[in-house]
Amino acid sequence: MKFNWGTGILLALVLFLAASAAFIIFAINQDVNLVHKDYYEKGVDYSEQMKVISRSEPFAVKVETQFAETGLQIRLDSLLATEIDSGKIVLYRPSGKDFDLEFQLEKNKTDFQVAAENLIAGRYILKVSWFSEGLKYEVDKQVVVKK
Repeated sequence: MKFNWGTGILLALVLFLAASAAFIIFAINQDVNLVHKDYYEKGVDYSEQMKVISRSEPFAVKVETQFAETGLQIRLDSLLATEIDSGKIVLYRPSGKDFDLEFQLEKNKTDFQVAAENLIAGRYILKVSWFSEGLKYEVDKQVVVKK
């Protein structure tokens, strides 16, 4: 077979289609991590979330974190702990949902310990959300785990 311009065009098209197919297979096999499973529904409730955040601003200083060799210590102000009806603590790992941790808040409990073996080095977002007298509150803090 003689190599001429028609053969070159055909070879270029075949290589382009093979590369496109390889990229499509690669893209399909990638894990897509949205921030939340119900990402779009949360976007609709954005104005309500802004109210929750503005209502929660005075409580940001009442949530303290400290990382030691044994793990992460989360401490709530004692007055805040008595006002909590229900709630949860979420350690959200932006780089992968497999490393997220969640704990339930208990009334009058001020100290929470997360063992160091449950954490990996890197950045977490601590989300403390609770209900008090029918209103929702939420405090977010950045936590960096160093090992």
